[in-house]
Amino acid sequence: MGFNNVLDAFHIVNRQEVDKRFFVDERHSSTKGIRLTDNFFKLTESGAFSSFTAETESRWRLVETAWQAGISRNLLKVEHDHENKALFTQIKDRRVDITSSRNSLNGYQKGRCFYCFGHISTESGSSDLADVDHVIPWLARDLVPTINGIWNLVLACQHCNRVEKSALLPELFFLERLHARNEYFINSHLPIKETLIQQTGATEAKRRAFLQGNYNLARSKILHIWQKPEARGSATF
Repeated sequence: MGFNNVLDAFHIVNRQEVDKRFFVDERHSSTKGIRLTDNFFKLTESGAFSSFTAETESRWRLVETAWQAGISRNLLKVEHDHENKALFTQIKDRRVDITSSRNSLNGYQKGRCFYCFGHISTESGSSDLADVDHVIPWLARDLVPTINGIWNLVLACQHCNRVEKSALLPELFFLERLHARNEYFINSHLPIKETLIQQTGATEAKRRAFLQGNYNLARSKILHIWQKPEARGSATF
């Protein structure tokens, strides 16, 4: 059903049409096909181009794992392994590793640090290899039981994560950015949509309140707030 469903929805992201078209639909014209635009070919010039294959593979693995479990991909409960930086699920009391969390989380960050928008990589061995960071720090795990949930995980450059932010709580500005990122995942119907909804709430208002509530809990333990760093690249969302 690709020509009936996929093509019509291809340029819809977060319930809105993107401003750059990657192809022109000419199925109903004399050419009866699609015509690629220059924007498509410019993707190869993007710093995130090298991660496209791994990101696509990671999303597909989520779908395949759901099929393996015999359930809808929308019902797949995904968890994060903090030590191995990987996503996994449970199938009949058996752990099944799905994919690298870096590849799965990279989507809307487009190879940029969540905090400073500096360049990051998801390729093992790279000097710019991204850290998987907890926006609400791991230090608050006794107060926030689901702190290891996808809702709280982002990719950060090593400088922001290890040198500047470390175990500090970021300023509220970043809580709004985290909420926006989560809403992109949910509204674009990515495979981790239902996991995010289960973790944070069924409506946008509940999800916003969930983040604020957990931020407040962490604030009661972590006294120092990390301020927004200087931007080292263009914003991705």
